[in-house]
Amino acid sequence: MIYKKCATRCAAFLLLFAGNAAFSMNITRPYDSLIRAETAPNYRMQVVGLGQASVSDAKSFDENGCRVNVLRIWDEDQNSLKMLDGFADSSAIGQRRILVNANDDGVRGHYLVDGDLSAHGFALSGRWSLPKGFSIATHFPFYFMRLQNVSWCEQTKDITADDARTKEYLTNDFFTNVCTLGDGLWIGDWKRSGFGDMSLFVEWLENFRQDKKVLKNVRVNGRAGLVIPTGKPKDENKIFALPFGNDGAVGAVFGAGIDLTFGTFARAGLDVQLSHVFANSRCRRIKTNEDQTELLLLAKTDVMRDFGLAQQFTLYGELYRLWNRLSFKLGYQFSRHGEDLLYLFDQTYSERIANTANSLEEWTMHNFFVSLSYDHLREDNEGSRVHPYVSLFAKIPFNGKFSALVNTIGVVVSIDF
Repeated sequence: MIYKKCATRCAAFLLLFAGNAAFSMNITRPYDSLIRAETAPNYRMQVVGLGQASVSDAKSFDENGCRVNVLRIWDEDQNSLKMLDGFADSSAIGQRRILVNANDDGVRGHYLVDGDLSAHGFALSGRWSLPKGFSIATHFPFYFMRLQNVSWCEQTKDITADDARTKEYLTNDFFTNVCTLGDGLWIGDWKRSGFGDMSLFVEWLENFRQDKKVLKNVRVNGRAGLVIPTGKPKDENKIFALPFGNDGAVGAVFGAGIDLTFGTFARAGLDVQLSHVFANSRCRRIKTNEDQTELLLLAKTDVMRDFGLAQQFTLYGELYRLWNRLSFKLGYQFSRHGEDLLYLFDQTYSERIANTANSLEEWTMHNFFVSLSYDHLREDNEGSRVHPYVSLFAKIPFNGKFSALVNTIGVVVSIDF
């Protein structure tokens, strides 16, 4: 008994190093209400493992909700002429602009860009049950991302002197020129892996039995969490290298939900979650001209980013206790992230122009969710030292705005003891 108590407390302490991820992809976060493992009564500690993988490359949506390649969600094409604007004539970039001395006719210096983005991850979580329905939960994720098959298809014609200068001084050795002028900006394939943001939650869950013909139980839950920026920030020297969390910022998460049990086998629920990320300052790439495109930003400077409010709404229906142990769940999830704002410390560049970036605009995503779970000891957990649970799930995106979405499959395994 003493050994069991010590093991429980040590496990709880170690699992205080566990986390979340919050970025503009639909990778399932370990504290998502749709994948929450069932908590068995009469057990104090729960350890949860989550694994997920994208089964296809990201399908993405632009400002109008039209499906586009992941590298075109912010701009239809990339403009190499406009990337030179907004810099002093005496600078290296300004001197290159003078050499090129070409007008933008809609195709000169333009590129059609495509690429394939995939994302995978796993997480370790822990929950320590307290009296009165309260518990402490922790999450610690790890992610793998890869951008591959990046292609830049040049649209410049070979007719005029402007075309010839554009090719000679800019596009003939485009990758090298962008890397040199952009202080190390890489516009090709990349692979990244690392930890996501750690998070710590205080949760409350309580059942209210109902003595009615149809409605049998009402379960109410609430949670508040602190997100600690242990995840990799956005890599400013790689195109579309999204952060593995809140981009180095501290966050706070608040959520609440209600579940209704009908009869013996049916359940439905609603969950609302709000996330606030506190503003932080770091070196970021910014626009120096309103007509610049997002993958070709050459300027880097220290800025403060004020993040918009993130909202997530979840609806689900579930058939549970099928053959006493199986459950089948269908869900819908809508996520929205408000507009971000940049505040510049360096007056060399225009703050107004920097805030015209499409990547700062509001983004949304819509996802279907389906899961099949197996609760081994749902009916008879008395006398057993452990309580295993496993769930297989799939998240299927179908619409959004300014978002990169992947078809995801995953597994959740938990043990209560």
